[in-house]
Amino acid sequence: MKHVLVSALFVMLAFAPSASAEDFTHLPPGDLIPGSGTGRVDEKLYAPELLFPIEGKAYANSQVYMTGGLYGPSGDQCSVVNFSYPWRDNYCEERSWDMPLCPAGTGHQGQDIRAASCEKSLHVARAAIDGTITSIGSYSVYLTAADGTRYDYLHMDNVQVSVGQKVKSGAELGRVSNNFGGTSTSVHLHFNIKQNIASLGSVYVPPYLSLVKAYEATLSQPPRGVVELADCDRVAGWAFAPEQPDAQVAVDVEADAKPSAAVAEVLAERDRSDLCQTLGSCNHAFSAASPLSLFDGTSHVVRLRAIDPTDAKRYELLESPSTLTCEPFQPKGARRRLDQSAVAAWKLSSFWDELPQDASSLPVGHTFPSSREAFADPSDASRLWIVDEGQRRGLAVGDSDGWHINPAALKKATDAVLQLSEGQPFPRRAVWVTVKGSPFILDEGDTPEETVSPVDPEPQGPDGTLSGASESASCALGSTANPAPLWLLGLSAVIGLARRRKSRPQSL
Repeated sequence: MKHVLVSALFVMLAFAPSASAEDFTHLPPGDLIPGSGTGRVDEKLYAPELLFPIEGKAYANSQVYMTGGLYGPSGDQCSVVNFSYPWRDNYCEERSWDMPLCPAGTGHQGQDIRAASCEKSLHVARAAIDGTITSIGSYSVYLTAADGTRYDYLHMDNVQVSVGQKVKSGAELGRVSNNFGGTSTSVHLHFNIKQNIASLGSVYVPPYLSLVKAYEATLSQPPRGVVELADCDRVAGWAFAPEQPDAQVAVDVEADAKPSAAVAEVLAERDRSDLCQTLGSCNHAFSAASPLSLFDGTSHVVRLRAIDPTDAKRYELLESPSTLTCEPFQPKGARRRLDQSAVAAWKLSSFWDELPQDASSLPVGHTFPSSREAFADPSDASRLWIVDEGQRRGLAVGDSDGWHINPAALKKATDAVLQLSEGQPFPRRAVWVTVKGSPFILDEGDTPEETVSPVDPEPQGPDGTLSGASESASCALGSTANPAPLWLLGLSAVIGLARRRKSRPQSL
């Protein structure tokens, strides 16, 4: 069993503000500042798996030809114009370095990138790929990938790595600064990609477009959330899509690394007051009774992932996975036959609701309603009413999870509903059992008053024949081994249907 308490601070950190994809703009590759050189127009992604090398907002542009630069407009290098979109390429900008891929044959080897502000030693520079630190100079760090591609970081300070160290993508390498080997430059990160190119060997390749794509990925904010409870009673938490704050995010459930069917989802649509201020809206909580299909006494690893409403990608929630070990329980009551309309109307699924237990000895009650008529009680906020066989049956709001009901989405019961006779309480949760291939819902409140080894009728096919050929057409009564006369079977069925439901105060 696992109970997770999430503090307000933790929630706020999970939703720390970041750059907006709507704000970001960039000029095309090779479009250099006029008079700064001839750029290379190249649409190739030389590093398609690149992780953007600076945390937070960043601005790619020239250090030399922008405001405050050696050949730029007069002013300060910290001028606000240098920290604004659009981005601009400066690979192949005029320099004296040999550059086989530049139109002039010489030029700037990489891309200059300013972090979110002009303050040095503040903004983290991180590993763009998995690799090994192969060199650390007076103002440079080289990170080399397994395929030999080298990623160069210049002008950092507070270097956190050493030569020979293996690092994972995203690891901190140092801080963006103005280190230039004893002198200083402007506060920025110079970033190179050196790669083997056919007929040219190992040369500096254009990093600009790869950086654009990597930066765009950081601006895309996937859905996030937390699993706050995962035990044999409930799974609960919240999920939220920052880019679509009004959407209700579906949470996918995966047990034992086997993706569940589409019906094995729970919608984060419930109101919760503590989320209102943090997220800006309240209806992003989810809660569901734990999947009965896992109640078999063995351990199951359960993962919960938020589904992005934009592209259907799945993102694992914090505090997932959980391990559930839930013991089976003995089915009780009558089993009420389900048809496909009922399965759809009540949002039932074998994953969430089917108990892997034998229920063949239980009597058969009334057919379960093929439509769901559920209403809020207008005078009691803790209770719902379910219309069933011409009666209204009470269900506690706290048990609505077990029937995939969102109480906030229900209409209030009308006078017509409230004037119906009150029946036994509705079962606390849906318990689906399968007997000889046929689905049933268990209901203690529907148990007949007298039971005489009831016949379990099979549904008929369109031609009037029985669709379940595995079950015998006759059934023994009591202890006799001889088939009962057909008239007696028919009479017992009529008597059973005419009985009032037996009172059973305990429900599943």
